[in-house]
Amino acid sequence: MSRSTEQNRPLLQVQSLEASYQNVIRVLHGVDLHVDEGECVALLGANGAGKTTTLKSISGMLEGEGSITGGNVFLDGEDTTGYPAHLMVSRGLVHVLEGRFVFPDLSVYENLLMGAYTRKDRDKIETDMEGVFGYFPRLKERLKVQAGYLSGGEQQMLAIGRALMARPKILLLDEPSMGLAPVLVREVFNIVNQIRKEENVTLLLVEQNARMALKLADRGYLIETGTIVLHGTAEELREDPRLQQVYLGGIHN
Repeated sequence: MSRSTEQNRPLLQVQSLEASYQNVIRVLHGVDLHVDEGECVALLGANGAGKTTTLKSISGMLEGEGSITGGNVFLDGEDTTGYPAHLMVSRGLVHVLEGRFVFPDLSVYENLLMGAYTRKDRDKIETDMEGVFGYFPRLKERLKVQAGYLSGGEQQMLAIGRALMARPKILLLDEPSMGLAPVLVREVFNIVNQIRKEENVTLLLVEQNARMALKLADRGYLIETGTIVLHGTAEELREDPRLQQVYLGGIHN
């Protein structure tokens, strides 16, 4: 499943992005961010700050809930503003939604196959599935089990594994730690970091657990009320007094 990559090439660019719900409730107010190929970038913020709306606007998942009202999204140099989700997947951008959203009535195997639905190289799908099992052995153990019967941690692993089956260039991960015990959070983040290094997958990570996110990320952005208010390297953000006090529990580390 490995793919070679050039470092420091802009893969995702978001320029002056604005979005609203029901054409009335304005949520994003000119968001600017970029993710270079091979990077992990964290998007931090409190509940309601606009993190999930930003991801959905990028990935084409906002349709039906809201709309992009201004700005642009560029994926690998192509203006993909407003593209539906299936076109974004076919171009290499896959969004792992908050709350996991597996298909509960389908087996683990069937869920993984669904991740590969846009692919033409059908002969390589089984090989890639074995690659997913290398990261998540528990999925192989529960291959025939309906996804609705998996634990929360297993469902998160399945959601990430299903995304990998699309052979993404960039993964958008929305709150992968949500609802998981601390030991599982560490396990999932360790595996995500391993995937990033071994598969050369670029990551845009939304996470309320700022401490964990900044351990994984190269850079980060802080969003408040739909506006980017702070950005920098992970080290710079960890050292920022405001971020320490509000998002890192006031503990310097």
